[in-house]
Amino acid sequence: MTMPSPRRAPRRDGGSRIRRRHALLGVVPLLLAACGGSSDAGGAAAPGGGASPAPGGVCSTVGEQTGVQNGTLVCTESATGRTWQPMANQGPPPSAAAPTGSSPSPAGGAAASARVGNACTKDRAFGFGDGMITVCSGGRYRYALPEDLPPAPAGGYAKRPEWYPTLAQIFGPKVDECTGGPVRFSQPVIEPAKVTRSTPAGMMIYDHVTPIDHLYIGITALDRPASERAADAATIRVPAAGTVIEVSSLGSPTSNRVTVVHGCGIVSVFMVVNRLTGVLAPYVDEVRSKGAAAVSLAVRAGDEIGTQTDNSLDFNIFDGATWLPRFANPFSYAAGEAWKPYTADPFPLFTNGAGDALKAGMQRVVEPRWGVIDRDVPGTAAGSWFIDGTIGYNGIPVELVRAATGQLPGNSVPGKSTYAWGRLTLAPHPVDEQAWIFSTGWWSDPKGDPKQVMIDRSGGLPAPDQLKSANGAVVYPLVEFSVKQPAGFSGPAQPMSPDGIGYTLSAGGAVGFAVVQVNDNGTLAVEVSTDPARRPAGFTAAKRSYHR
Repeated sequence: MTMPSPRRAPRRDGGSRIRRRHALLGVVPLLLAACGGSSDAGGAAAPGGGASPAPGGVCSTVGEQTGVQNGTLVCTESATGRTWQPMANQGPPPSAAAPTGSSPSPAGGAAASARVGNACTKDRAFGFGDGMITVCSGGRYRYALPEDLPPAPAGGYAKRPEWYPTLAQIFGPKVDECTGGPVRFSQPVIEPAKVTRSTPAGMMIYDHVTPIDHLYIGITALDRPASERAADAATIRVPAAGTVIEVSSLGSPTSNRVTVVHGCGIVSVFMVVNRLTGVLAPYVDEVRSKGAAAVSLAVRAGDEIGTQTDNSLDFNIFDGATWLPRFANPFSYAAGEAWKPYTADPFPLFTNGAGDALKAGMQRVVEPRWGVIDRDVPGTAAGSWFIDGTIGYNGIPVELVRAATGQLPGNSVPGKSTYAWGRLTLAPHPVDEQAWIFSTGWWSDPKGDPKQVMIDRSGGLPAPDQLKSANGAVVYPLVEFSVKQPAGFSGPAQPMSPDGIGYTLSAGGAVGFAVVQVNDNGTLAVEVSTDPARRPAGFTAAKRSYHR
């Protein structure tokens, strides 16, 4: 995604190399599928006998589940009929964590499993089961609904509300074990000589309609031709002692996910790991055959867990003592990626310069260098939104949640082509904060067609964080954008090379308009027009409504 030059053709829109990588590997949907369901070595016969089911195969009873070699399938109804689809539950695989909901409820619920349908004793006690918040009602747990929550504090959620799951409920009880004092990262994740320009958290790319919660650590191999990358492989190491609780495939032999619990509230996650090596080498065959390995492996700081050559390394840190306060409605994230509000700045954890090379190479040049993912500004259009009628991040209809008597199929939304179809974000670009990005999971296709474009404010239009209900409806012109590399940077040498540190964005061709209005009740009205030649006068019957 660069400006035109004598050597390179311009790359259009907000896709960039990261978008192309996700499109090729299918990282997002595969990650969600890999994070849930059990892994049965030999598959299972279809319910009622017959051949083993496969994704896309015909099924009969909506909601019915069956185990297969690489996970769990659920019978899902769409416009094309009823077919088996991958279960896309949230959080680590069951083999990697304590039974879901086994920790005591923050609101004082029973210590027994808080899964939907299980018995409970304290009415209105909250739990966490099957990847979503549950609540005790009439002696049984059911999925919690927005109306079950107590009123939100006037100033928003400055700390974790009692009804929200703890990090230990999400990743297992080892998160809270703390015998050696605060966790410190004494080892670099990638050796400093192999670290190059790295992408901050907060990027919005393709299916990542809301700001991404992980870094993309650039490696020097990406500046080489593909045929030479193997000679410049980067070693991935555990930055602090801990326990590996998850090793799973993201759908390709060169795309894996590793989760390490360090204790004292700290969890690190490595995604799109190209090769499992070092202490994880013994698990390669199991991951390839089953999709995930049953693992609880103690590791030391500096232990090798993989090597990287083909793409940047996705790296997350979650901290149970952290709470990001600018998620106006954290309940929406609990149904999809409950760990989001615990996303932490990794750099304070590094000691003795172990994180210096990574920080110096961050493309974002303002603090916090690691990025920003919570962008909600109450009373304005800024931040992330979810289409009305859905429970939030996972896009599942509220009425389906209300009627559920058993586990729902995670982020698999009947009739939709992407789990992100109902999301919308209006937020600054994480590297060029002066550029506002309109990121939507529904551009022109109601089934979902994610797109990121820039808001053209050249006519003096208010920025989304200044757009309030008193402004009424505002028509934002939308344009493609490209990267203008920083002075002294000649441009990425290869297609997968990261862009320069501190780059800015340049507006490109017009692609349409967005009519946006902040409603008095806190919702957002939006209508997208994909005809750049016809500026809309206001809303029509195609108007959509979003909630936080």
